[in-house]
Amino acid sequence: MQVSRSPVRYRLSGPVTAVKLEEHPGSALRDPTETLVVIPANAVVESEGIAAPSGLINILWEGGAFSVFYEDLKEKSQMVGAGGN
Repeated sequence: MQVSRSPVRYRLSGPVTAVKLEEHPGSALRDPTETLVVIPANAVVESEGIAAPSGLINILWEGGAFSVFYEDLKEKSQMVGAGGN
């Protein structure tokens, strides 16, 4: 799996734990919340940018933004194509 600046879609082969992100008024950056979710196997997610030095990467799933460990994403998914419509 390659690191890409373009959105990439992945199909999860196993569940991944994620932190829900919320919009930050006046900023393009999102803030983490205290909400943890488990994104189920077979879900299709889309990357948003590249992995941060912390090892986290932002993804989009079912209309929401989440942060996951890039290692988890690499280990539990297969690339299914570029993002967008």
